[in-house]
Amino acid sequence: MWIEGDSLAPPCQSDRDVVSKIVEIARVTPADVLFDLGCGDGRICIEAAKRYGARARGVEIEEFLIKRFRELIAANDLQQLVSVSHGDLLEEDLSEATVIVTYLLPDALDQLTPKFTKLLSQTDKNVRIICNTWGIRGLTPDERYDAGPYDNVPLFVYRSYGRSSALKEEKPTQTLVETQEGTRKLNIQDSTVE
Repeated sequence: MWIEGDSLAPPCQSDRDVVSKIVEIARVTPADVLFDLGCGDGRICIEAAKRYGARARGVEIEEFLIKRFRELIAANDLQQLVSVSHGDLLEEDLSEATVIVTYLLPDALDQLTPKFTKLLSQTDKNVRIICNTWGIRGLTPDERYDAGPYDNVPLFVYRSYGRSSALKEEKPTQTLVETQEGTRKLNIQDSTVE
């Protein structure tokens, strides 16, 4: 690990094209509440609010980044949609979230895994978790994308698909399997691979 101290996130922001891709693959809508854990200067929250009218909340521990984020909120006149809190992202209440974005180190993701698993398995909402660079160990992503100027930034997407009580009764029809060609969808009913 290249970071000294107890930081949970890499010491850099996501590039603008990565930010745009994250918001796009999350399929953000005005009905969403996006949480960015370790939000830095808030560029993902700002993008989601400006582009799609979503409410967004950033959580950050670094005061100078919070100050910059608040300046960006004001400069973009997004006070009604975007907020930032100073705090420990591990303690954040995520019950209101429909989209969660992380650019966190694997150890931090490990600490959040129980919370993420609960959100993905017990919610009646369509929750999406997008992880930049590192995925959630122990969970298989529903989708994986490459972003950045050289397609060298992996993005992992985990979806709850709005599991309602009716949907929980249904048997799955597809699962993701790893093949030599990469991740493929296996149709459980007829055993075909897409």
